[in-house]
Amino acid sequence: MLTLRSPACRGFSLIEMSMVLLILSLLLTGITVSLTATLQSAHRRAATATLLEIEQALYGFAVAHGRLPCPASPLSAGQASPDGPATRSCNLYSGFVPARTLAIKGRVNCDGLLIDPWGRPYRYSITQTDASANGRIDFVSTDELRNEAEGMQNAKPDLRICHNLRRGCPSSRAVDITTDTAVAVIFSMGRPRKDSPAELENAGENGSVIASGCTQSPYPVGSDNNFYSAPQIERSDQPFDDLLIWISPNILYNKMLDAGRLP
Repeated sequence: MLTLRSPACRGFSLIEMSMVLLILSLLLTGITVSLTATLQSAHRRAATATLLEIEQALYGFAVAHGRLPCPASPLSAGQASPDGPATRSCNLYSGFVPARTLAIKGRVNCDGLLIDPWGRPYRYSITQTDASANGRIDFVSTDELRNEAEGMQNAKPDLRICHNLRRGCPSSRAVDITTDTAVAVIFSMGRPRKDSPAELENAGENGSVIASGCTQSPYPVGSDNNFYSAPQIERSDQPFDDLLIWISPNILYNKMLDAGRLP
């Protein structure tokens, strides 16, 4: 009687297994990179939308109150610091978006500060100009802002926005400066990582504000009137992904004129 035998089973060699694992690894890496890029792009779109919402809220606040609010501090739980109609100066001029004062919706951290998609507080800085030298900061005091708009004062807002990341801000070249008359800046610091010199210029090359609440880590804040705004750069030696917009005095005046707040 003829007996049929099944052929011997042949397994995969180590080389074949290695090739399969390599291919799977490359596929997974590609998927991970693609998902990460998609997530970061979504975060940037969300942060940009919030910054524009904050900008509109600042215009609305100025129309309603005749002035801009002060920045929030980690101790003010999202309120402008100080807050109220008698504001003549701020406790700090580079701080955080006063989301509670502006009634901006969004996630807040344990200190009540509005945070971006990366979990970092949105920053807000305002000019410190006091043209009449009377202790009433021009753009946070109702009467002083009106005098500024009517040309009764000689000073101008002095926040400087630079766009050339390779040169210092301020640069010796005027072409590197986008504007040097911004009233206020609002920005997100982007993805947490080792910040580049330009990012440190925006928020914290010197000094810091100590947080209250759930963390003992200091919040870095800027210490001068120079800021960078530039397209995203992912170079390892000079990354930059801050998202920054600013308030133009002329647009601010125009909105207040349209609303009947000026002259």
